[in-house]
Amino acid sequence: MRILLLGMGSRGDVQPLVALGQRLRRMGYAVSLAAPADLGHVVAGSGVGFEPLSFDLEGPLREGLGRDALRGSARTQVREARLMRQVMADTATALAADVARLVDAADAVVSGALTFDLVDALLSTGRGDGRPSKPHVYAVFAPVWPSAHGDSVALALRPRSASWVNRAWSTLAGRVALDLFRPAGDLTRARRGLPRQRFRHYTAAAERTPTLLAASPSVVPPAADWPPALRQTGYWVRDEVLSGSLDPDLEAFLADGPAPVFVGFGSMPTPDPEGVVRDAAQALGRLGMRGVVSEGLAGLSIGTTATTIGIRSAPHDVLFPRCAVVVHHGGAGTTAAAVRAGVPQVVVPHAADQPYWGRRMADLGVAAPPVARKDLTAARLERALEVALSPGARAAAYALGERVRAEDGAGDAARLVDTYLRGAGPSRHTRLG
Repeated sequence: MRILLLGMGSRGDVQPLVALGQRLRRMGYAVSLAAPADLGHVVAGSGVGFEPLSFDLEGPLREGLGRDALRGSARTQVREARLMRQVMADTATALAADVARLVDAADAVVSGALTFDLVDALLSTGRGDGRPSKPHVYAVFAPVWPSAHGDSVALALRPRSASWVNRAWSTLAGRVALDLFRPAGDLTRARRGLPRQRFRHYTAAAERTPTLLAASPSVVPPAADWPPALRQTGYWVRDEVLSGSLDPDLEAFLADGPAPVFVGFGSMPTPDPEGVVRDAAQALGRLGMRGVVSEGLAGLSIGTTATTIGIRSAPHDVLFPRCAVVVHHGGAGTTAAAVRAGVPQVVVPHAADQPYWGRRMADLGVAAPPVARKDLTAARLERALEVALSPGARAAAYALGERVRAEDGAGDAARLVDTYLRGAGPSRHTRLG
């Protein structure tokens, strides 16, 4: 059976699917992973087939509209949402054509948040019963379902309590998300002569589609009001974790002194990279700490000295365990890597679900309360680092890392997909395992 994994998005949306693909291949499935063309290096060497989409990701993020949407230059979340919707609209034609071709050649599809509505449109039979023409599994890396439980939903107004307000607010967030991600699905439905669907169709489709949440229950507590179709696993980690190597200059820097502080914001651009580096250097200097600064899409750049080194990139699973603290943007993948490494964190959220991960790290005792990107200063970073370097945070991070490393999230997910595909038929399209 041929399984298509759709990894539309950043590296954090692609890398977990590589892990799932490896486990499915081990079970005898033919697996291919589609992702933006310039993310082929994330799939390379995994044994999973790569299907490049006909556009890049990093170019649009570094320049123009994508940069404006993601770097937080907009004054309000509404403005940022509108900009992001424009980014999705600009890629809709190419994305719809690419995914239609790939879905047609596959026997089953695993889609993510950015492609769920598109795949739903492509697999619609038009009969009105909601059953897809092929097995479809929804894979997500953050708790996005409307829920009353603030610690189990990415967007909550009362994050540390159970309240109907949380459910209402997260439902509204779902409406906004559909508006952002729907252009390719709308285009596909129009071409197939199908009506443009309303939000209630979107929610009904999500609730009946077998869904995998790739996040550790030690970090995201299961919620009683999640839909029955949802199954939670641990994080999805590639087979060759810890087998990567570091650049020789970085390796030499790490060996030449005490564990440094990592600073990097992944795929999140920032309007003032020089200011971020200046604040980080000042905070590290006051604390007497060494630093590793990762350029990323934020364009952070720092010269190599006795106490700092700048890098373009490095495998997180290899680098993070050798750091004293990880300062990052709060992306789901980076947060998971820092948790698995067993080191304390400082989270500087930029957008979307990142404030949730920052809050969870604080609630779990491995970080200070998150510092929003717009509020980041040398003094605030220094205070957050002092919390992260405390004995309590180090002990909490070590214990959490041990629990999470004991999980086999990718293996559990692959077994659930296998069970579903073996039983999928006219009467079974809603349960995983």
